[in-house]
Amino acid sequence: MELLVIKDRRIDYDGSAIRSHWAYRNFGILGNSLVVFRGKCDVKVEEMIDIEDLRQKKEIKSDDMVHYIIEIFDFPNVLLASALQKLFIAKLCELLGEYGIKTSRKGDDIYVDGRKLSISIATVSPVSIKIHIGINVEAKGIPEGVNAIGLEELGILDIQEFMEKSGKALVEEFVKVKKDSLKVRWAE
Repeated sequence: MELLVIKDRRIDYDGSAIRSHWAYRNFGILGNSLVVFRGKCDVKVEEMIDIEDLRQKKEIKSDDMVHYIIEIFDFPNVLLASALQKLFIAKLCELLGEYGIKTSRKGDDIYVDGRKLSISIATVSPVSIKIHIGINVEAKGIPEGVNAIGLEELGILDIQEFMEKSGKALVEEFVKVKKDSLKVRWAE
């Protein structure tokens, strides 16, 4: 899995990056990839993947987030997409623990002291698994009624270092899963 951490500019997330081959179209990365960047989040209705959010007319927005766009071309399956999404969220919780931050995971969301730190969605295209994870840098521009928190409020001030460290941790986790899947034989 190729990792690209974009530090020289901000990219806003509107939901369109969940389309297949986004990393290839925009950055020339062919194959399994993780692109990490920082920017606003404002998911347009036509880009919403979660039908429950769409039915409830939920807004998905934040003024400042770290975004992870993951694309995996092995076995596009929505159950596997959801399982990998939760694995990556658990890995991020583990990493935040290394910063001394006690987290809890509810499904595919990260909470700190009952306050929401992240958003996430997993789906498939005909050719790939697509996952988006967004972590608040600041809890600003959040939809009304959402009790949110951001990395800066938690004491993580070097956001670029966090982007690099978390990106590497997610790639290492995927590579380990892939390697472990290749070293076993069938049960008879």
